[in-house]
Amino acid sequence: MDLELLAKFQQIYKDLDLFPLVEAEDIAKFRVDYGLEVKVRLRREIEASEKNGKFIFAGHRGCGKSTLLKRLANEMSDQHYVVFFSIADLIEMTAVTHTNILYAIALLMLSHAQKLGDIDKDIHETILGWTAHQQTKDEEARGKSGVEIEFLPVLTSKLQTEMSFRDELETNFVKKISDLVSKIDRLAATIQIKTQKPVIVIIDDLDKLDLSLVEAIYRNNIKALFLPQIRIVFTISIPAIRDPQIMGALNSEGVVRPHLFPVTKFFPKDDRHNPEVEPIAKNLNVFLKVLEKRIPEGLIEPQTARAMVLKSGGVMRELVRIARECCTECMVQIEIESDREDIMIDEEILNAALQNLRHDFTRQIGLSLYDLLVEVYETAEAVNDANFIRMLQALMILEYENASLWYDLHPIVADLLKQKKLIDSEISRASFNDSEISGASFNFNISHDSHRRKEALLERINKELAKLEE
Repeated sequence: MDLELLAKFQQIYKDLDLFPLVEAEDIAKFRVDYGLEVKVRLRREIEASEKNGKFIFAGHRGCGKSTLLKRLANEMSDQHYVVFFSIADLIEMTAVTHTNILYAIALLMLSHAQKLGDIDKDIHETILGWTAHQQTKDEEARGKSGVEIEFLPVLTSKLQTEMSFRDELETNFVKKISDLVSKIDRLAATIQIKTQKPVIVIIDDLDKLDLSLVEAIYRNNIKALFLPQIRIVFTISIPAIRDPQIMGALNSEGVVRPHLFPVTKFFPKDDRHNPEVEPIAKNLNVFLKVLEKRIPEGLIEPQTARAMVLKSGGVMRELVRIARECCTECMVQIEIESDREDIMIDEEILNAALQNLRHDFTRQIGLSLYDLLVEVYETAEAVNDANFIRMLQALMILEYENASLWYDLHPIVADLLKQKKLIDSEISRASFNDSEISGASFNFNISHDSHRRKEALLERINKELAKLEE
């Protein structure tokens, strides 16, 4: 078995898992300029807003929001004191409420403020005092002086794993939200005085919550959530901003519209299923660059890289998922075919990976949903069906932007429907004979095999003329 080759694919697999890019070293190594306009718009609005402005950032799961928000946080840190965190790192995701979101903000603010100097005792008492009978009373959470130290890991663990702790938190603060918020505001003021920078809080991964939780947070408790007199960036999913009641609640609190991170579009709406149309080169090459930075030359065929990108549907996380599945297939083949030294990500490996992912989608689609998928594929329109929202959330259906919104199936889901003969098969744009790719690395130019395409077009024209003559 080629252990050196195996180690290379193991490293690729690990490098592909580095999403979002958070550490400075990873950003420097793997960063690709992606979503620049979205980031600039959000930053400019934050900078121009009142000191208590609230901002909603929306997008499909896996489109690159987390990486963009981390870059935004880094860029704004020169002039602002940025508190960036993922809600998933602090609270069990099935138990997130507006109360524990505010409590998480308070915990993080207290942790940051303590590093800058002494904090008023009543702030400690409000945020930590109610846990006195909990484990935080012990020496693991208190120093001999009685001042809380290292409280954040202890309480975070409890928020993630102990239902009784979360229930007690809700009970304690349900009628004292304003008291908790006032402590957040005082902590922000303390930080600003000591750093001479206004505070901005950025909360990632709220877009991954189930829609029922989103409704409870953003529709039913939006006023409480927006009480802190600091700038806060919240995330939300695409299905949530399609809900008129959720959007109505946000509008009533001054959010004119969410900032949207759209799915990258490889084809115009009218040509989305036209095999004669080449993908938008600028967008295609951004995704190819992501692969180039993670997969060394010689371990993936350029044609396969192109096909992999197109199968992602323009969702960055889906590109990563496909690429990691390909790495897994390569690692399996290295062990099974131990005498081979030429294993790389090629057409055969990609097809095996896509088959696995196609099966994953198949397991999620009930028999009654195929008609809905066919309708979306044929019309590019939203469907007035609750299952449409569920499929948006599951990335089976993707939302794109032109002058108007339009929709299409995830390419792997479309392949599934073609396999079942529910929609017409077509010459795949991602096929490996579709184009000639030159260059030793991923920095290649994509060109037509124009002669082949002309022949195919003439053949189709001749067939249509023959029908007319009949």
